[in-house]
Amino acid sequence: MRKTVVAALVGMAFGANATSMDNIRISGFGSVGIGKSDNAIGYAGYTDEKLDWEQETLAGVQFDFQVNERAKFVTQVVANSRYDYDPKFEMAYASYDFDSFTARAGKLRLPLFFYSDYTDLGYAYPMIRPSQELYENIVLKGYTGADLLIPIELEDSSLLLQPLVGIGTIDEEDSIVGEVKLDQLYGLSANWNVDDFTFRGSYLVAETNPSCDFNTSTDPYCRHLAPLLDSQDGQFISLGAQYDNGDLLVNVEAADVQIEGQFYDYQSVSGLVGYRINEFTPYLSVSWVETTDNDERENMTITAVKESMNYERISYSIGNRWDFAKNMSLKADVTYVDYRDTSGGFQTNVETSAANPFMATGNYLEDSSIVYSARLDFVF
Repeated sequence: MRKTVVAALVGMAFGANATSMDNIRISGFGSVGIGKSDNAIGYAGYTDEKLDWEQETLAGVQFDFQVNERAKFVTQVVANSRYDYDPKFEMAYASYDFDSFTARAGKLRLPLFFYSDYTDLGYAYPMIRPSQELYENIVLKGYTGADLLIPIELEDSSLLLQPLVGIGTIDEEDSIVGEVKLDQLYGLSANWNVDDFTFRGSYLVAETNPSCDFNTSTDPYCRHLAPLLDSQDGQFISLGAQYDNGDLLVNVEAADVQIEGQFYDYQSVSGLVGYRINEFTPYLSVSWVETTDNDERENMTITAVKESMNYERISYSIGNRWDFAKNMSLKADVTYVDYRDTSGGFQTNVETSAANPFMATGNYLEDSSIVYSARLDFVF
């Protein structure tokens, strides 16, 4: 069905007459990534089994249909190797420009972090991938609903406010408990630009509701973990600051995520420093994440799950971006991850009993991981 819709969109665009083509803009992007880890834990999706091409390879196309001077419709389709290249609508929304603000409705990106609007667009950010400790802990990238973009011009700066409301869905492929709905989702994001500085913050709340029937399911994750997310209120807060003068780039972001009940809360921080030297941008980054409510899971009977939900880790990355041709960049990165005497948040790192795979022994398989990766990004 999705492939049929994508084909229809392409057919509509290229089948338009010369006059209407002036109102259609087609753009695209893609990435080809390769990497390998020194062990089987799976940090950033990579293991030591083989050189893996399927974690960061994707292609996307975006259609911007200008309805009139004030209204437009935008849709973005992405085929990601993580999901067997099944085309997915990442954005599909209508927008209307009023005199002092823009209103949008449909499937939109969640404004969680600096790079949230284009996490699939690798060419748009300097590092090989956004922080695993900050960005990848939030598997929800978009929502269906409405928002307002309200620009406010100040004397020596500008402010953009973005209130939003809607419903989010964590896809089955991204969750061990299956699909999870985020109902009653609403929040506010703000960006303040002052010369070469940008400051941002977001506050969102929602109610989590898993789709699986944990009362009758035989799946152990659904049966034991889904109840932890049933009708639970969640809160997300993020703050960030960035300095970019065209040469030096410094980015710092932090998040605090809380969910009622036994499902884990955590705090995370990420920092990056990069410097542009002609077509090269070498960078260093550090990221940290730690769960903050481990005491709430003291009596959890499935100890293997408890160990994977009580964790801390810190990563150090060194890399370089090479803009070797117009609209193309090649990135290389080495990341060292310290699991801080915990599972690091990976169930694959929890040693379990031979008699019962859901009972932990209290030991961990690895103390750290090293991931080597490279990525070609392009836009057209």
